[in-house]
Amino acid sequence: MHPLPTTPHDWALWLFEQLEGVECIGAHWQGRLPVKWNFEDIENALPDNLKGILDSQSRIVEFHPSNCNVYETLDELVQGQRRRNVPPVFTVRDLHYTHGKTEPVLQQIRNYLDAVKFWQLLQTFADYEVNQTIVFIKSFESKVEVRAEYGAADLLPLAGLAEFASTYFEADHHRDQKRNIIRASLLEVCKGQIVTRLSELLPKFGDLVDRVKASYSLYTADFSFEKLQSEVDKQNVEDMLRLNKTLAEIQNQLLALPAALMLASAGVKDGVFATNISIWIGISVFAWVMSTLVTNQQNSVTAIEQEVQLRIEKITNQPADIANRVSPRFNTLNSRIKRQRRVLTQIFWAVIFIWFIATGIVVNAQLNASPTTTSESQHYCDGPITSLFSLELNLLEESANSAKTSPDQINTFGTKRKKTRPHSEVTQEVCTPRNNTSQNHSPS
Repeated sequence: MHPLPTTPHDWALWLFEQLEGVECIGAHWQGRLPVKWNFEDIENALPDNLKGILDSQSRIVEFHPSNCNVYETLDELVQGQRRRNVPPVFTVRDLHYTHGKTEPVLQQIRNYLDAVKFWQLLQTFADYEVNQTIVFIKSFESKVEVRAEYGAADLLPLAGLAEFASTYFEADHHRDQKRNIIRASLLEVCKGQIVTRLSELLPKFGDLVDRVKASYSLYTADFSFEKLQSEVDKQNVEDMLRLNKTLAEIQNQLLALPAALMLASAGVKDGVFATNISIWIGISVFAWVMSTLVTNQQNSVTAIEQEVQLRIEKITNQPADIANRVSPRFNTLNSRIKRQRRVLTQIFWAVIFIWFIATGIVVNAQLNASPTTTSESQHYCDGPITSLFSLELNLLEESANSAKTSPDQINTFGTKRKKTRPHSEVTQEVCTPRNNTSQNHSPS
């Protein structure tokens, strides 16, 4: 013996198969349960929404198969709530069709499924819904109510419904404009009608689709490829100028880079710590300021790149034929962004390199300093001028002895002078720095 069904739908089919003398009595069906089945077990197992009056003596079982989505005809299926929503599982007995199990789908069933789909599409774009009626309204005088009223005889093939749904109802692109176009097209199709039934609208499906396509073509003609291309090119030029400013804004500071290196090489002095450390601090501050400026400009380039990527994403959301034609126009801008980022990176490392070079120059100057050259005053007083002065005095004494003349009366050239100066005054005069060049004089 086969196991008993587990779902109400399968129970209804089981009763049609097992009962004897099954017949339709008004609003229900009935038949006699064979003796091979225990009546009480079947009575207890039957779903409540399926079973009617059960007589154990006559073994008559009344049941309501339509409550479990089992229908005798297609017209019985297309009733009530089922006009707006397809049951997940249903059977039409005279077509020998069970939805979800019978393959292929019969054309009559496909027409029913398309009618329900068409109603649901209109429902998503309706301005409002009241009492299971959807309303499209453009103005107080221009509106139409659509009711889900149709029968099996009204069902027709809706050619192109899947494409129509995916293009104008399910796609997010220009969704608001498409909604306005569908409302206007539906009002044109139902012109002169305040209330229309879906049975009247199904034969006009082709006309509705043609009007929607024509209206959308007019809209896209205004939003043409040339207009989109012009807007993209205009924005690309503006972004290119913004990229140029990332270098133009710091070009004056960039010109100071070689000057900083020249200052470091020409300004440092061996052993002069104060001068050298001042130059190094100045170059360090300059390098820090430059690195900060370059980093800020790199952030600006990153922000521009993010804006460009957002624009590219919007273009890719356009229809494929438009996106494929417009997307290549961003290639030049993307290349420029990469180049600008690379140039700023090179400038950043150039600043770091110059700082290292300047630091090396200062350190080298300090390491090469001579311990005897500590001041400029020692350079003047202990240098060759003092030695020259001592030699000149010795020559004067020798000349005075040979001429028997007092050294106080003889000058550098051996001539007599009226008044001699003390030795300390002469020493002080020689030790004082002079602007004119010292010359060697030989005594006469």
